[in-house]
Amino acid sequence: MGNGKCARGIALGVLMVSASGTAFAQNAGQDRQTKDEVETATQDIIVTAERRAVGIQHVPISVSVRSGEDLREQGRSTLSQMLDNVPGVSGATSTGTSGGGSDSPETGIAIRGVPANASAAGSIISSVPTAAVYVDEIYGGIGGTYDLERLEVLRGPQGTLYGRSATAGLVAIHSIAPKLGEVEGAALAEVGNAALRHFNGALNLPIGDVAAIRVSGNHYERDGYDAPQGGALRTNEGRVKLLVQPASTVSVTLAAAFQDNVTHTGEQALQLTAPDTFTKVPIGSTEGRNRFRQFWANIDIDLGGVTLTYVPSYRTWHQDADILVLGPAGLVLSQKQFVPKDNFLTQELRLSSSARSKLTWQAGLFYYKNDLESQNSATLQYNGARAYFAKTSKQTRALGVYAEATYPLTDRLRVSGGLRYDHTYVQSDQDYTANLNFGIAGIPGTPGFSLPEVLVTKSVSGDAATSRFNNVTYKARLEYDLSRNNLVYASISTGFLPGDVQVVSGAGNQPIALPYKEETLTSYEIGTKNRFFDNRLQLNGALSYYDYGGYQTAVNIGNAFAPSFLQITAPARMTGGEIEILVRPARHDRIGVNASYVDARFVDRTPAITANLSKEQIPYIPATTANAFWEHDVALPGGSTVTLRGEGVYRSAYDLAPLSAADAALGGAAYIRAKAQLIGNANLSWTPHSKAFSISGYVRNFTNQRTAASLSVLSIAPLSITGTRTDPRTYGVILQARF
Repeated sequence: MGNGKCARGIALGVLMVSASGTAFAQNAGQDRQTKDEVETATQDIIVTAERRAVGIQHVPISVSVRSGEDLREQGRSTLSQMLDNVPGVSGATSTGTSGGGSDSPETGIAIRGVPANASAAGSIISSVPTAAVYVDEIYGGIGGTYDLERLEVLRGPQGTLYGRSATAGLVAIHSIAPKLGEVEGAALAEVGNAALRHFNGALNLPIGDVAAIRVSGNHYERDGYDAPQGGALRTNEGRVKLLVQPASTVSVTLAAAFQDNVTHTGEQALQLTAPDTFTKVPIGSTEGRNRFRQFWANIDIDLGGVTLTYVPSYRTWHQDADILVLGPAGLVLSQKQFVPKDNFLTQELRLSSSARSKLTWQAGLFYYKNDLESQNSATLQYNGARAYFAKTSKQTRALGVYAEATYPLTDRLRVSGGLRYDHTYVQSDQDYTANLNFGIAGIPGTPGFSLPEVLVTKSVSGDAATSRFNNVTYKARLEYDLSRNNLVYASISTGFLPGDVQVVSGAGNQPIALPYKEETLTSYEIGTKNRFFDNRLQLNGALSYYDYGGYQTAVNIGNAFAPSFLQITAPARMTGGEIEILVRPARHDRIGVNASYVDARFVDRTPAITANLSKEQIPYIPATTANAFWEHDVALPGGSTVTLRGEGVYRSAYDLAPLSAADAALGGAAYIRAKAQLIGNANLSWTPHSKAFSISGYVRNFTNQRTAASLSVLSIAPLSITGTRTDPRTYGVILQARF
């Protein structure tokens, strides 16, 4: 970014900072536990996403926190539900909504207008996500929806500490850790509409004086919202964590987890017949299965002023799924996704200074290895004519070296800096076989349609399939305490995504190789964190300006039966901000207002790019999101408490797919648009004086507003678009017990 653009971005931040920002901890659960002591004061929540325990009001980044207790009481039991009222965040794949599932929980998460690159049709290989999800410090870890302590969302590049996959930001999920010397447990039972059945529990047991074990499990199942059988899903998962502390300077956690998922697709497909209007088309129902297995450890050793941390993990994923998709002319495609091997190995070794040191620092090494084999095919259901068959063998290796430090220049002014070097190696051998007659030979619906098969194979291997990337990312930040309760900061940070290659269908069904180039991001941010009126008002804000180098997307410029994918690379800019306000006007009341805005645009478009990306706005991103809630406690005779919570969530209209100039001329803009939504949520919970159990009821989206959630655009004329819709009205009752 040029100096002029940088100056304009910083100037915009100075003008808006008084009315915008982020980083408040919506943690009503913790507030309620301590309200007898704190009366109307808000509480400072400890966050660790920067690998140090710091109060949220003293960490100079844009961060939101959701407590596990709040998420449980509100019935938020999938990642998309847990993130849907976090400002500046959109997307997140719900369990099972991607048909056969995904090996990456990060898929679909966009933070501050930086979406993940979607794979082109004909490929099931996950692209490198722009937002990283860590569960118990494991990248892409499982078990992040039950027995939770808290969820932290960091906006902006976190590449110095977390590497390539934290370009847009970070979601750090922490499950409850084993506790020494305590016997305790918890159980949850939830039932709701759409045949929801959700049960989980946890048990903590001490083992002598130096060890403890915590075992937890989770079962979640429900019917589909639009097709009860076709959208049904079921998850069974569990985790065991063993904590050993033989001395005050040594802590070792050994853990294992599993997750088994069954998903269904089909029964009724949703076909777009008018803007934001779907018609249900009956098709058959199929089943997909996938499973995770994960083993990891976390070892901390205090060496006297320096702490050594070692976090190794090993995770496997297996998939065997049959998926039905409604294609053009009402014909059904049968897709087979088979992943016999998808193994992840990560290792991190980190040294960090004592929190009492004047110069606080940390430095480390991170190693990532993924070995993947997959098969993906699509055929016409009624006559077996093949569309394509893809076979991929992919190896990814990445090594990162990083360091970060903070030093006080005065009692109030601190400076931080970080540097990271990453080397990434990707070998993606692919064989892609396409039927040149598919959608061309014969008449749709007749026995000979798309037959005889004329098969052509495109293979990519050797040097053509090999990519190497060497990247340096950095962070520089100044923070200043205006007072004990008021902080301002300014930072510049960078991130990157490595490239890849995918073979897909091109013009005339000919297989083509689409290269994904390396992408870079430079972020400029200013922010402030404040508490006023004896801590009754908390107001945090941040503004950001992003210079995104070479955002890439695959655009279909073909027709319904013969898609042709073109890889578009264009620079982009994102300007925006967030604000989060928490008010405690009285001991029994909590009021929160959160909002975010982002203007995400392609810039410097050439005539060739404009022809294939008709709009400047980047799709998949709502420009404005907002959330407001009110909680009120009612003290009843006998010491029990009733808590009422009302919430409104707003999301502005946005595009769900890129659009070429030719499709725009055919009126396609109206068909790819998701309408604006204002959703109301309500909760009611009762807790007795003993707090041994609680009963909660919730209704989400009580006005039953729905709009398009995702679209698969084959053509505008003739209209051939299928998709999914946002969740309808859902409701349930939750019983929790603690001992």
